[in-house]
Parts: sequence; structure tokens; C-alpha cells
Amino acid sequence: MKRFVIAMISLALVFSMTACGNTASTEESGGTSANKTSSGSDVKGSDLTLWIFLNPESKDDPRNIVLKDIVDSYNANNTMGSKVKVESIHYSKFEAQAIQAAAAGTGPDIVNVYTDMLKQHIAGGTIQPMTKYAEEFIPTIEGYTYTADSLKINNEIYTLPWESRTFVFWYRSDIFKDVPKSLGELSSLAGAQSTALAQGFVIGLSDGSNSASFMESFIPFIRSAGGAIFDDSGKAVFNSDEGVQVLNYMKSLIDSKAMDKTTLSLGVDEVVDAFKAGTILSCNAGTQRAATIRGSELNDKIKSAPMLGFKDNEPSPAVVAGQSLGIGKFCKNTDAAFDFIKTFYTKDNQVKWLKANVLPAVKSAYDDAEIKAMSNYEELVSWNEYASKGKVEFYPADYSELSVKLVQAAQNVLFNGKDAKTELDTVANWYNDKNQK
Repeated sequence: MKRFVIAMISLALVFSMTACGNTASTEESGGTSANKTSSGSDVKGSDLTLWIFLNPESKDDPRNIVLKDIVDSYNANNTMGSKVKVESIHYSKFEAQAIQAAAAGTGPDIVNVYTDMLKQHIAGGTIQPMTKYAEEFIPTIEGYTYTADSLKINNEIYTLPWESRTFVFWYRSDIFKDVPKSLGELSSLAGAQSTALAQGFVIGLSDGSNSASFMESFIPFIRSAGGAIFDDSGKAVFNSDEGVQVLNYMKSLIDSKAMDKTTLSLGVDEVVDAFKAGTILSCNAGTQRAATIRGSELNDKIKSAPMLGFKDNEPSPAVVAGQSLGIGKFCKNTDAAFDFIKTFYTKDNQVKWLKANVLPAVKSAYDDAEIKAMSNYEELVSWNEYASKGKVEFYPADYSELSVKLVQAAQNVLFNGKDAKTELDTVANWYNDKNQK
């Protein structure tokens, strides 16, 4: 009897240890149910967090509504049993908050990354490679804009763009009867149309919000002049004759009274809001802001065109960027995270983004009957055609810091009487010394 009791106690201990081991495994993965991947391997769902600049609890932006629809549908229907919770962070604070979290050893399971900032996320440790997943998935996306090789950094894929955007010239058709032929003509026409209540053409010169408004014009303008921000080795070369031409052109906008000193306080959000309200008569802004702009009471008087260049009837080369999704550095269930990521690239969901005036990453979305019936279908197609002439570029990890120094150089040239070449040399030398270029 004694031996029987000892045997039973030993057996109970074995079962107890096994049960504890299984519980620990489930807690670590956050698993809620089991299923199989397309390859047939057993997987478990998880409670996942997604960090993104959009806010699904707000209806102010059609993109918020699309995001909510995608997340709610996934949570209700995914076969892994995963649940995705969205945490919204304003784009101007996104990188700083994500990098701070990573430094503390935490962060989201899924992270939305603006392609311009991807290298900053890699350097900050917020994201992990997902090359194997991406290389298997990309060939299955019919009409995907990107190839696997085009998305690699140091031979790894970190994110997949789910939208494309380019930057265009927005103008009031009741003020500008025709699209100006060039940047030079724009300066003259916009100056003539400026009043005490409205500026003719504005580039935001605030150094807040990653200096986005300034950079979204400076980069295409310098390319239009024949220059570049970096050479193939990553050395800063914007302190060229072409860079000087761009800053001197921006100074001409002040001289012609197309814009004034209030631009120092304007970021891209403020520029778009003022254009929408009618106190700015033309500006450069990304196509992703169309829904906001089209919400203006002046919508029937608003048109867009490819961004103007220095030569007559030759637009500035298209600058292309996009929002993308990747797997967070500290995600423990990468199968579940990527399962959610894949939902952004279905044709149905890409059509939803296009209906929100977001250029999709899947070309077949343009073939949808409801898209073709949209009142601004021709405009959407024109943006896509313009964007197709450019490509996504991944800027260095310290791009945000560089952007701030460049806009400050522009401020000095436009309002403090400083020499453009000297200011650009100072920033380029700082950057190249810092990066040993």
C-alpha cells in the first residue's frame, strides 16, 4: 500500500509539472486558440498591440474609419483567435516614443513605420526583420507595387508598405486659371495674388513635426535642379549649386510676397488646414491628405497637379514614400503578428484605402468598379501615374535631426539675411563629420 501511495504521488507530480509547463508556454505566447498556418504547422493566436498614427476611435479622417473596419473584421474572423488592440500615437511623436519604449525593453507586437523613418526604427531597436515571411508573401500579392529586393536594407526586409504617396501641387482654380508652367512663374503669380488675408503659395518652415512641410518641397526641388540630398556613399551633397538654387528660390517667395514670416510657425498640418480654409491659395502636400483637403467648403475650387519644377512644363521628379507594417522587436508570437499584417494587402482592403483617397500598394485596386465610379477617379489615376516615376527611398537613421538643421538653415537664409551656400555648407559639414563621410 505504501508503495502504491508513493507511486501515485510521483505520478501526480509528473502531471503537475507537465501542466505548469504548458501554462507557462501559453502565457508567454499570449495564446488564445490553436490553428494551422497555410503550411500546416500548429500556431496559436495572441493578444497583439498595433502602434500606428491613425486613431480608429475618431471619425475625423476617413483613414481612421478604414483602420477600424480592418481591425474589427480581423478580430471577429481570424482563425487563429488573435485580438489586435490599436494604440494611436501622433506621427510627430511616433519615432521618439517607439525608441524610448524599445530602450526599456518593450513595445508593440506590430508597428506602423513611415518609410522615410525606417532606418531610424532599425537603429533604435523597435523592429525585427521579417524577411522569411515577406519573401513568401510578396509573390502572392497580385499587383503589389514593390519587389522583395526593393524593400531590403542590409539584405533584410523589415516592413511592407501598405500604401504609396507622392507630393503634389494643390491650388485654387478660381485664383490660378491654369497650372503655372514652372516654379519661377509660380513665385510671380502667387505673389500677385497674395492679400492681407491670404498668402499665394506657402512652404511651412516650422522645425516641428520632423520639418515635414519643408522637406517635402526641398527634396523634389533639389532633384528638379539636378541635385541630390546624398550621393551613393551616403555623403551629404545638398550644399551644391542646386541646393543653393533651391534656398534662393524659396527666398524669392518672400521677396515676391507669395508668403511671409508667418510660415515660420507652420508645419504641414497647419499649411493644409490654412489651404482648406482659404487663407493659403496654393501649397505642396502629400496625396494622403486629399481626404482632409477635399473636406473644404472650397472643394469645387481645389485642384491638384504634379509638383512644379524649375523648367517649364517639367514637373519635379516624384518623391514617393508610404506607410508600412512590421513586427515589433519584442513580439513573441511573430506568426500571429504577420497573420494580421497580411490583411492590409488584400484587394478588398486596398480598395477601402483607395476609397479614402489613399494610394494603394496593390495596383489591381484601381480596377474595382466602385473605384472607377468615384468622382475623383481621374485624379487618383494621375497621382498613381506620377508616383510610378519615383521610388521609395530609405533615409538614414538621423534623417529627422538633419531635417531640422536644414529647415533652420532655410530660416536663416529667408529671414536673417544669411548666405545660402554658407548655411548649407555648415549643415553638410556637420552631417558628414558626424557620420565620418
